Amino acid sequence: MNETDLHALARLLSGFGVWLSASEDGAAPQPLAGVPTAGTALASASLVLSDGRQLHIAGPAGAATPAPATPPAPPLQERRAGPDAADMRFRLLAEHSIDLIVAVDADLAIRYASPATARLLGCEPAELHGHTLAELLAHEDRAAFIARHFTRAAQRGQSVPDLFRALHRDGSTRWVEARVARLPPGNGLGDYLVTLRDADQRRRFEETLDRANTELKTLASTDALTGLANRRQFDATLHKEWYRALRDATPLGLLMIDLDRFKALNDRFGHQVGDAFLARVGRVIRDNVRRAGDLAARYGGEEFAVVLPGTAAAGAMEIGEHIRRAVAATDTSDLVPGGHPLSVSIGVAAAVALAGGGAATLVHSADSALYQAKRNGRNRVEILH
Repeated sequence: MNETDLHALARLLSGFGVWLSASEDGAAPQPLAGVPTAGTALASASLVLSDGRQLHIAGPAGAATPAPATPPAPPLQERRAGPDAADMRFRLLAEHSIDLIVAVDADLAIRYASPATARLLGCEPAELHGHTLAELLAHEDRAAFIARHFTRAAQRGQSVPDLFRALHRDGSTRWVEARVARLPPGNGLGDYLVTLRDADQRRRFEETLDRANTELKTLASTDALTGLANRRQFDATLHKEWYRALRDATPLGLLMIDLDRFKALNDRFGHQVGDAFLARVGRVIRDNVRRAGDLAARYGGEEFAVVLPGTAAAGAMEIGEHIRRAVAATDTSDLVPGGHPLSVSIGVAAAVALAGGGAATLVHSADSALYQAKRNGRNRVEILH
């Protein structure tokens, strides 16, 4: 550090009550900037500069001892004096919440209810005194609500929001989302704090969404023209039933049905009338397949199929013949003037599923039987032997 820098540092430190002086060869120290006030008790230290001089540093005695730090201000909640401060804060929050907040004892007797009672249940908080939390819920939901949140098993786990129906004063119900928290002993409120949030709109939206999803699923698996299962659903069902038959060692029957001379009918009356004839045949097939496990489907074009779980060859032939007769007896006078005769050819296949095989073999066998019925004059039910 050169002389100019040393004097600049001395002037800076003197402003903070610290003084620098320098001496050489045992001479008296010479101040570099300013001097202490007379009578000031000083503490000093010295060091040797690179040029051989001694640099003396002096300051007020005791300056190195820091003054006691001012303690930080206590948190806002600690500065609010009075034994009722916590209760006042709770009530302030509860009274401005759109959720219904209820404090209850271990027996679910209501100790406190927030003003949201009026909006959610249509009554005043004071009207709930002497009642239990269970009385706020629909009768059929009470047992489940208590079991999920107030039994010993429930208390060992973490409480999660749950949907229940609450009773309105007018006798109606509305969906609420309930959350239960166990309170520490001696809190002055009760044993549990229950928050009920209006979930009616949410629940109705979910129900609407569920219905829409169900409708979409139905549309995705239904043939729009005939109302029967479509090819996609047929393939999935046949695959499932094949493996069920393999597991249970039971027979599985299949009908492949084709509307006879449909091209000529379509050319004569047009596509719209042709579609009406297909829809009529589909309805006849559906009405004659009555077991819950059976599936009637539109396979494609003018061809239909029926999956018959647990049905051997004789039973499949009988059902096929019943469908053939029903189609032949169908009145179509409402579709074209004077009506038009209809007939179907049906191929039947039935087998006990075997490991290493597949549902495709059953389809191939029924399809071959169908073409045999066509070759043998149509309006017939055939099975390969």
